[in-house]
Amino acid sequence: MKKENSILIVGLGALGSVIYSRLDRKGYNMVCLTSENGRKIISKKGLVVELLEDKTPHLHTCEVYDVLPEKYEFGNVIVATKSWINETLVDSLSSNLIDNASILIFQNGISIEESFIKAQKKWKITRTTTSLSALREEINHSLEANVGKTRIGGVNHNDIKEVSSWRDLLVEIGLPTEISQNIQKDIWLKSMVNCSINPLGAITGLVNGQIIEDNSLNFLVRSIIEEILPLTPKELMINFYEVYNLVETIVKQTANHKCSMLQDIENEYRTEIDTLNGKVVKLGAEMGIDLPLNSKLVEIVKKLSEENYPKELAILDLRSLF
Repeated sequence: MKKENSILIVGLGALGSVIYSRLDRKGYNMVCLTSENGRKIISKKGLVVELLEDKTPHLHTCEVYDVLPEKYEFGNVIVATKSWINETLVDSLSSNLIDNASILIFQNGISIEESFIKAQKKWKITRTTTSLSALREEINHSLEANVGKTRIGGVNHNDIKEVSSWRDLLVEIGLPTEISQNIQKDIWLKSMVNCSINPLGAITGLVNGQIIEDNSLNFLVRSIIEEILPLTPKELMINFYEVYNLVETIVKQTANHKCSMLQDIENEYRTEIDTLNGKVVKLGAEMGIDLPLNSKLVEIVKKLSEENYPKELAILDLRSLF
């Protein structure tokens, strides 16, 4: 059964729930794929989303699965899961997507689309960099925290009509979106922002604004950026001030918000440290460049998320980097 008029939403975490809510309010038909636990709770209680303009939360009734019915086929997909799941995700989605499916990815990290490309399908993959952010109150309850701007661009295609179609959709549902002239540069810039802010937030428990206001942590933010810069492709011509200015812009918009990695630590979810700082450490090793600061941040965050490491010891470990 082709669901030609339906959009498949993959992931009903905080961000995916907000995207779903905005689409649903505009009358779009959607099918959702989420975790087994999420599916059970959302099927029973509904999906509750509170956008910035809402006075009261909005309750949605979703068609939601943890395993898609074999008979379903989709041509349009929005992926809003954590990026570490992509390899497994692609395997599970392959039989439910048409050959030339259009996939819009709302995920953090460098080259996280590789799993989709390696599937050797004719899928057209479009990536976003976004300041859209959200908080998860409960499994079925999310709050929109910031809208900001979204930039999109094709990563394995140059079909401007395809990208424009996604841009128009996002604008229609209230997300200011523009087509990137260089999506790879945007991805690197946003990834460096995430690499510098997210692990520090996860370790300290501070909101974004507090990280920049603290002199020692601000020094670490700058040091993380400087350590990653030698890895950036020369043709992108990325400089320190370009990255740090983006850090300041995003932090100003989200000064009172917890970064996604801190939310994951608090909710005992797996973090994206492997696809952020872990990814640049891996790239550095391939290029013969050591990244000791990023390596240490990966180590600390993994201890916090996987080993029940005491927060006090994690902060002591972090202070050794000042």
